[in-house]
Amino acid sequence: MFNQSRIGKYMRRSISLILVLSMVLLTGCGSKTYKAGKQLDIGVLPDLPVYGELGMAYDNAVIAQGEEIDAANYNGCYAAMLVDETTKDTIVAHNVHGKIYPASMTKIMTGILVMESIEKGDISLDDVVTLNRKVTFDDWDAMASDLVGGCSLTVKNLLYGLMITSYNDCGVILAELIAGSESAFCDMMNEKAKKIGATNTHFVNCHGLHDDDHYTTAYDLYLIIKEFSKHDLAYVIDSLDTYDFTYTDADGNEQVVTIEPTNEFLTGEVNFPDGYSIGSWKTGTTEEALNCLIMELKNDSTGEEYIALVAGADGKEALYSAMTELINKAK
Repeated sequence: MFNQSRIGKYMRRSISLILVLSMVLLTGCGSKTYKAGKQLDIGVLPDLPVYGELGMAYDNAVIAQGEEIDAANYNGCYAAMLVDETTKDTIVAHNVHGKIYPASMTKIMTGILVMESIEKGDISLDDVVTLNRKVTFDDWDAMASDLVGGCSLTVKNLLYGLMITSYNDCGVILAELIAGSESAFCDMMNEKAKKIGATNTHFVNCHGLHDDDHYTTAYDLYLIIKEFSKHDLAYVIDSLDTYDFTYTDADGNEQVVTIEPTNEFLTGEVNFPDGYSIGSWKTGTTEEALNCLIMELKNDSTGEEYIALVAGADGKEALYSAMTELINKAK
């Protein structure tokens, strides 16, 4: 008979053998070893986006890398996308994770940071800004106001001029007001993009004039316009079909310029499909980006909401034709 000590010793050896065999079976190899110095340094990076228990999929449409959905009619564009925001279903997806140049769709992120600064109380719509110079651009694509050094105007006019008629100089003036320099403001833009999950985006300016290192994706723009639309002021601005852009010139005289949206659905130059309303939107056009438009839509009868995007269309006719087709697919 085994005594107690021999039984205990036998059981310990048996357990050890079982553990070793288990490790061999699970790893598939008994000879592989890992040195402590080679272990991964696992940690949590600071300032990453925080989502609910279901992650980004709870709030957003999920589209796999390279996934194409009903995309045949949009191969002439860099990218196209239509998402039913009510159900989070993707209706159209074409090159949604491919690198594109955003052009003036950049100003959506600029607008986000301006509205956040207003809501935090750092600046006010009624604050008056006096220019110390004329903001100029070495780019024929640049859309700018008539503002020169000595002119004064409110933050409201700067923001409305930026978002409605896409004045690039208004973006630079606001960036410098908020961050001290355009470069520092771009750091804020990139940080905000990272926080909302737009991790394939990089900004080097606040307006979208071309730079090879200034890029995004259709999917990232989808996330960015959703963030923009969280602000009530966004809908106020984007609902206007005209606005009186008002400033005081260097001689102290009030000047009023009636501006119109760059979105031709709002100006009536292109017929907008019946039964839908436009929410937030932004156009973009440069030689490299070609013609771009992102819009929120709402079905007036069902209340269903959509986000539609066309990027890289060769000409305005192609842009609005593709966008109209996307809207009709939502019906």
